Amino acid sequence: MPRRFWLAAISPALFACLCFALARTVHKPITTDYLRLQDIWLLPVQLGLAALMLGVLAVPGWRHMRPFTLTNRSVALLALAMVLLAYAGHRWLLLGYDLSRDEQMATFDSWIYAHGRLAWPLPTGWQGDAGALNLLFMLPVARPVAWVSAYLPGNAALRALVGLVADPALTGPLLTGLSVALGWGCARRLWPDDREAGLVAVALLALSGQVVMAGMTAFAMPTHLAANLLWLWLFLADRRRSDLAALAVGFLATGIHQPLFHPLFVAPWLVLLLVRRRWGRLALFSGAYLAIGLCWLAWPHLTLGLVTGPQSLTASGADYLSRLRDTLALADQRWPIMAANLLRGLCWAPFALLPLPLLGAGLARREAPAAALLGGVLLPLAVMALILPYQGHGFGYRYLHGTLGNVALLGAYGWRRLAPWQARLRPALLAGLVPGALVAMPVEAGLAHRIYAPFAHTSAAIDATGADYAIIGANDAPLALDLVRNRPDLANRPIRLSAGDIADIDALAGRICRGGATVALPADSFFAAINATFGAAPGGQADARLAPQTALLADAGCRVVALR
Repeated sequence: MPRRFWLAAISPALFACLCFALARTVHKPITTDYLRLQDIWLLPVQLGLAALMLGVLAVPGWRHMRPFTLTNRSVALLALAMVLLAYAGHRWLLLGYDLSRDEQMATFDSWIYAHGRLAWPLPTGWQGDAGALNLLFMLPVARPVAWVSAYLPGNAALRALVGLVADPALTGPLLTGLSVALGWGCARRLWPDDREAGLVAVALLALSGQVVMAGMTAFAMPTHLAANLLWLWLFLADRRRSDLAALAVGFLATGIHQPLFHPLFVAPWLVLLLVRRRWGRLALFSGAYLAIGLCWLAWPHLTLGLVTGPQSLTASGADYLSRLRDTLALADQRWPIMAANLLRGLCWAPFALLPLPLLGAGLARREAPAAALLGGVLLPLAVMALILPYQGHGFGYRYLHGTLGNVALLGAYGWRRLAPWQARLRPALLAGLVPGALVAMPVEAGLAHRIYAPFAHTSAAIDATGADYAIIGANDAPLALDLVRNRPDLANRPIRLSAGDIADIDALAGRICRGGATVALPADSFFAAINATFGAAPGGQADARLAPQTALLADAGCRVVALR
């Protein structure tokens, strides 16, 4: 076995340990929590599985195995199985709950779009108190006359379309299954005579905990992955009709939720056209993407006009330039946070198979498509390290989610690079595939449920009160602000209010209590399950608010329900 193989075989483990050492110095909410609650447990599992694969390889006397193969039908069945697995996981593993604001905003916006609007009007009485409804990740407008998220509409609009015929929560699972099928399709276009390379690419996608778990959620990341792979499948056909179709996909993909991710994926392929002097094709794609970028950069101005009224005040962050300035100013602990992101990406990947993409990356100097695939990973990695190192919630490193197809295809390149030794390596490849599915995936599922379940149960308990309003403090428990979630039409009961964002509690009480409304107020003990998950002591803030707010609301005419 060549020296480069053994170097690639041990490199992921060494790099993961280095990232872990740096990540332990991070003091950032969510990043630190996920490191402590998930990645620190998943890393030894993945290292153990990688050691098992190398152990199988080191044992002499294994029978040389014949090439593995896949058929189009078996890939279609696998894609269907991925759809069913991801949807079942959303319902039973994640309890059908949107944990993060990113997930909540996708559901929020899709409801608006499904009702034929681009923003939903706020009742006049709530416009002055809109901040209490939780405007995090909404357009930064005080006293808005309507509301919608600050994201581009693609992901939410797709969920709205799926919702016309089925459960909108099927969107992520459908896109996950489609991504697996498209990964196979791209591999077949790159290597029409090598089905085993396609199998490796499919395995790197299907066994990725990041791909599977994100597919259970409303995150935009499954949409990015499927759109990028569809674009690449069309681009690799190298026909005018498929190029025009790729540009149509590119328009939609740029507008999924943030305008940067898809163009960063496409850019290395345009460089490839430049190197190959495909001037006509380069001009077509470059001109089209310039128009696409200008179109989507105008989106915030359109939506801003829908939510602002005569009394509204617009803050910084309403357009992409001001958002970039704000983001760059907040980028503290950049490199330790990036180390934590990369560690998370490694832990939620099919770790034992990662030597293959590394070997494939080594072909970038002489294989132009491999260079474009590698560039599609490194470019967004560098840009996000510069402008937004902090990713918050998510499985793996979600800002690279749209490039996981690149990683899978690089893995296929790596397998092809090992052609003289493939017969000897197939038992080790099998040892990387089967334990990954039977061991790593269940561990990842348990770790995901561990985070989602306490929030889902706490949210359900709030709904079960039957109250008209519930007041929740952002610091009542870890990530408690994410419990303040409302429907666009405020038809949910109770309407959830953020305690720290109520501008005038006396005025609010006078308004909502006039008709004898019921208000639910939590005590510290109500958040026991969340605190236990995060190993946090009760903060005391909910208890401190309980007595004075009970008296204030009761005096204003409300009935108060204490949540314990």
